[in-house]
Amino acid sequence: MALHPSPWELDDFTLVGFLRFPAGGGRAALVFGYEDDANPGLVFLDAGAGQVRLSRIADGAETVLAERQVAVPTGAWIELEVQGEGDLLEVKVQDDLLEFSAPWDPGLPAEGLGFLVPAGGTVDVREFLLEGVPSTPGVSIVTADAFDHGAPTTDLLSTSALPFLAGVAVSGAERAAWSSTAGTHTEFEWPLVIRHLADGAVAHQEGDTFTFRLVDGDDAPMEGTPQPRVTLTIPPGHLGGTFVETPGRIGPWQASNGDLYFIMEPTETDNLFLMMKSTDQGRSWREVDGANRPGTGDLESVDGRLVDGTIHIIHQITEASLYHIFHTSDHPTAPDQWGATDQVAATATAVAQLATLAVRSDGSMVTFYTGETVRFAQRSPAGTWGAESILDPDLGVETAGPQAVLGADDTVHLAYYGMDGTLWYRSLLADGTLTPREPLASGAGATRAEFGAVLPLVFIPGSNTVVVVYRLDDGTLWERRVTGDGAPTPPVQVTDRRVITDAVDAQQPAADVVVDGETVHVLFVEESSRSLFHTHDAGGWQPPTLQVDGILGSWVRGAAYTRPDGVRVYGYVYDAGSFGGAGMNRFGEVVLDER
Repeated sequence: MALHPSPWELDDFTLVGFLRFPAGGGRAALVFGYEDDANPGLVFLDAGAGQVRLSRIADGAETVLAERQVAVPTGAWIELEVQGEGDLLEVKVQDDLLEFSAPWDPGLPAEGLGFLVPAGGTVDVREFLLEGVPSTPGVSIVTADAFDHGAPTTDLLSTSALPFLAGVAVSGAERAAWSSTAGTHTEFEWPLVIRHLADGAVAHQEGDTFTFRLVDGDDAPMEGTPQPRVTLTIPPGHLGGTFVETPGRIGPWQASNGDLYFIMEPTETDNLFLMMKSTDQGRSWREVDGANRPGTGDLESVDGRLVDGTIHIIHQITEASLYHIFHTSDHPTAPDQWGATDQVAATATAVAQLATLAVRSDGSMVTFYTGETVRFAQRSPAGTWGAESILDPDLGVETAGPQAVLGADDTVHLAYYGMDGTLWYRSLLADGTLTPREPLASGAGATRAEFGAVLPLVFIPGSNTVVVVYRLDDGTLWERRVTGDGAPTPPVQVTDRRVITDAVDAQQPAADVVVDGETVHVLFVEESSRSLFHTHDAGGWQPPTLQVDGILGSWVRGAAYTRPDGVRVYGYVYDAGSFGGAGMNRFGEVVLDER
């Protein structure tokens, strides 16, 4: 029997073994819920007898929970899986060869996982996989690239005059295999991470202290071992947390008093809806009104608009599109508070989430979102969402990835993606009339990864112009413009550098676009270096300049505003390489002028 201690507490689990039995058969079992040798759970596969048996052994006595016959191939790799969720166990053999389930006592331990080969038996094992529901605690042991697990340590600490006996370096484990010798001193190295935000939106703050203790195999403190104490310092601009998966406009928005706001999740394993706030121009951030945050987490797609002290938010999950309200600190009656949350705006099931919102001058709104194709719904000034409508029922191809912006005369401009790699533009007038659609581009890619090929739109009021920036399947960014009711201008290349797309399941280019006066600014993550670059169109699109290097970036979103000191900036938040996990969101600025 080989047991594998789980790296975290398990409630639910999936255990998979890739096995190959010799000609003539053989037997092997997956082990779960192991308490001791007399009390395990087993999924026994007997290739010779063609039998699968699910059992619980209690005090040495076996209770068969389920038994099935199946023709098990020999001499070939097969997959045996047991999955425990709540009070049910599910067993699979080779995906579609056999599948059945049986009740399970949820009070029994999920830990104690492994596999068993009976005495005298033979089976080849290619892989053994354990999947559980991961968590993101405030402090945890992580893996290290700086050294190999089990490598001997060197004598770095000068506090002991005793002879040095090498300890070990530990990577991704809480225990070190080591034996002590009396009259010596030794050293161990564990890589740890302390997170600004953890599951439950628990936040560690500047000056928090953490004390660590080394214990022996009996969990008794090791004699003579000092207790390291760490005092937390949070780097300026660090938000931590996890980015919205397919973001529209999510901040940072600036209130009239200079406070900044940004939407994100605390961790990938706890998808809570956070409104983060900075009162010091992005140097430090805290969640606001967490007690009243939206009940719906899972920020698959979020888009917001700040209007007169209120952020209006559309939030699409797979099953529906929801509407939330947050009031900023300059709101006259409810500062720094969530207002209405979790209002259902639309109920179409999304083939891929991406929703966008426009707020008209009379308080009415329109949201475009992806169902099986792009749909839209409108909200009256009184606050009632109307019926859903399909945008292009006659296009002949499904659509996705809508991006909208409010223009002059309450016209809502829209650009979106066709699933054959085409891009389209049309607008919704204030009276509810849709203008004819116009083609913008082809060759945007025809896979799910390119559904979000259009970046958030920008509108230039002085010239009544909407700017559409988009990514083609060769990785380059382009733009076209529509002024008034005119035709789109010819395409112009924004950058010839390849921009990463669909990073961490985003279905978008890792790029952002804003307008400052008449000048359009773009931030993007280059595909080859994964570094962040900036370009603008003053005097034509300029060669990109490096902003942040070597970050393995995946997302960036920002806004143009004037700081309280009078400096005009493009403030942005970017993911600095967490690959969709927790902890790497950071704030930065591009100075637009230095008045």
